[in-house]
Amino acid sequence: VSRAGIIYVSDVELGWIPLSRSWLAQRREQEANILKTFFEAYVDKVLMTIRLHCKPACPGLPWEHVTRDFCCVTTMQVLLEATLLEAVNSNEVYEEGHYERIFIFCMTWAIGGMCTPEDRKKVHDSILECGNQLPDFGEDETIFEYMVSPENGQWQHWADRVPKWEYPVSEEKPRYAQLVIPTLDSVRYEFLLGSVSSVNKASLLVGGPGTAKTTAINQFMNTFDGEQMMQKAITFSSLTTPNIFQFSVEGSVEKRQGRTFGPPGGKKMMIFVDDVSMPTMNDWGDQVTNEIVHPAHLQQ
Repeated sequence: VSRAGIIYVSDVELGWIPLSRSWLAQRREQEANILKTFFEAYVDKVLMTIRLHCKPACPGLPWEHVTRDFCCVTTMQVLLEATLLEAVNSNEVYEEGHYERIFIFCMTWAIGGMCTPEDRKKVHDSILECGNQLPDFGEDETIFEYMVSPENGQWQHWADRVPKWEYPVSEEKPRYAQLVIPTLDSVRYEFLLGSVSSVNKASLLVGGPGTAKTTAINQFMNTFDGEQMMQKAITFSSLTTPNIFQFSVEGSVEKRQGRTFGPPGGKKMMIFVDDVSMPTMNDWGDQVTNEIVHPAHLQQ
């Protein structure tokens, strides 16, 4: 206890449970009671699998298990909030099996989304041990190949949602480098990005070079109506400074009233930061440029 009256509580002793209880306290009572049982039945089991048998692509530092657990549970809550948004708006309460399928889907991507394909099989196996409302898997399929259909609340294979692509026969000389063919992965990422953005949250795509991260985000951003949503793309490099980022954002907004600023014409603005890991670190291991990105994405 400090002289200012601040009580220190260890993250390790606290765990992720108070985080989930705080979120559930803001949900509808009947819905919260159902989801609470799923948090208790699934989350610890899957987190333990990640901790002992997997190597996530983006581990947290300096306390790996604490940072990862908190981030995973927070991400799961964001996906749950987005997936259940329609039910809340229509004041509808689903049956318990529907909630369990939604919970498994959100947990799969929030906790297992950072894993490699080899480790995702381990996450799949841990879910099988405690799950009831699961799809009928084909050979070599995992839970990552399925999503909960927004139309009927049942499991649906991601491949069924891949749109048919047609060659642009009307163009005499198509620009082959600019042709984007939808795949199972691109459809998955676009759906997840849309879910997160529907509740005004930010997303971070992590992957090696040449894995179509930029293409996937550009495809997603192009789905918005230009009359309502303004787009701003900023590419970071080792020379990018906080001032460069600040001036770039400020150049796209105008003063509305008082201290309120926003895009012209009453629009909203979506900011895409490419190569966010590129800015130079200082002597203390901080990327000062990203410190100004953090408060920017908190301002919704």
